[in-house]
Amino acid sequence: MNRLELGIERSEIDIKELLTDKEVYLSKTTWDGVNNCRLVLEERLSENTPLYGINTGFGFLANESIEEDELGQLQVNLVRSHAAGLGEEVSIEVTRTAMMLLVNSLAKGYSGIRVETLKLLIELINRDIIPVTYQIGSLGASGDLATLAHVAMVLIGEGEVNYKGKRYPSLEILNKENLEPVILQAKEGLALINGTHFISAYSLHLLNKVESMINHNVIGTSLTLEAIRGTARAYDDKLAMVRPHPGHRIIAEKLRNALKDSGILESHKSSEFDHKVQDPYVLRCVPQILGAVYDAKTYLKISVIREINSVTDNPLIFAETGEIISGGNFHAEPLALPLEAVGMALVEVGNVSEKRINRLVHPQTKELPAFLASDPGVESGYMIPHYTVAALLNRARVLSNPAVTDNISVSGSQEDHVSMGMGSALKSTEIAELIEQIVALEIYLAVRGLNMQERDRSSPILEKIISQINSEIEFVKEDHYVRPKMIKAIEMIKSGKLIEDIVF
Repeated sequence: MNRLELGIERSEIDIKELLTDKEVYLSKTTWDGVNNCRLVLEERLSENTPLYGINTGFGFLANESIEEDELGQLQVNLVRSHAAGLGEEVSIEVTRTAMMLLVNSLAKGYSGIRVETLKLLIELINRDIIPVTYQIGSLGASGDLATLAHVAMVLIGEGEVNYKGKRYPSLEILNKENLEPVILQAKEGLALINGTHFISAYSLHLLNKVESMINHNVIGTSLTLEAIRGTARAYDDKLAMVRPHPGHRIIAEKLRNALKDSGILESHKSSEFDHKVQDPYVLRCVPQILGAVYDAKTYLKISVIREINSVTDNPLIFAETGEIISGGNFHAEPLALPLEAVGMALVEVGNVSEKRINRLVHPQTKELPAFLASDPGVESGYMIPHYTVAALLNRARVLSNPAVTDNISVSGSQEDHVSMGMGSALKSTEIAELIEQIVALEIYLAVRGLNMQERDRSSPILEKIISQINSEIEFVKEDHYVRPKMIKAIEMIKSGKLIEDIVF
């Protein structure tokens, strides 16, 4: 297994590194920094001054003093009482990523965690002991409290874990692996649950999917353009030069590369007065629309890179000066807003893809048979898959309503503005899954349209796509059971293998 160093000596972690199963480790310098921060915390505790969440209560109870002999119990109580998640389980992949982000934040040396507690968290990751936690409960301020609390429960030998494909009580697996649960001390429970690590983890996995979807949407656009005999004039780089949004130029270049040397486009070139001099917006304006999606993705990517290399719990301990400062680094607004932008951007991907699907099956599209049927009227062809696309898009549009603007005061109104960043992450992730299916179906239907035509050769890139789809999904002209073919197309897009060797 490859190894991934986290902590203070890694100035910036790459996103792709956190989506792997690499073994996690810390350098000696990082361990020394963690230990030094803890020593400073213990020294400050000896002064008997109020330190939020360390020797005081939490939230509305921040002014309640806690006796020294109850400081450890305070942290255990915090973890147990905050493990209140509901809904579906967070996937093992997302939870593992969140645990790596938690390690990286704690290892920066500002959280006051003890070495032994952090070591156990790292052991869980490296031995693939993944806590069972839940999607509903985090408000994105103070961080992902409920979601992370279920992770912290495992460190004290409570809660449940996923281990070798099954769910077990955590203590059973800790004993099996000869690992000792920790007895939490002052500040540790708060450090473990008071960050944005699950929202960040969802954002990382979402980014990975969005980048793939953008490239698949370029392919879908290009195939549809060929199937209905459109023109690539609108993808000229000169247009992007006079309106220099980065995404516009990148998408236009991808489209030009996808369509390069297309015999189909070459075969129907005519005079500048040809009726194809202008295509519908969902073909002509793709550099502008999908380019804006690309820019929204970049907005999220920049924010996530900052976040995963940050310290997001509270309060923070600055060992150099001995200061302990209570602030709001746990507030997920910096992620919630770009997550919302990406969610809305993905719905736009679905909007234009659905409109192109409508063109592919529409009876008035003269280049193709009605509903892509071999005998329209006797056969319905792919009329109803378009209904399915409409239903997918409807669900995505409903989900695109923002979570971030819906604030609910909690903790006796001490926490009176929360980001709802987990809501933003969850619904944007679901939107991505819905739109991915729409994009897949456009690619499949465009290939079907091309299969039903006598045509010149497509571009080298698109011929490869057509060949791959036809090799895995049998082309049947007559009406047939369509769902298995739709599922296969979706699986091909999800796997990424359709475009894995393609360079745009």
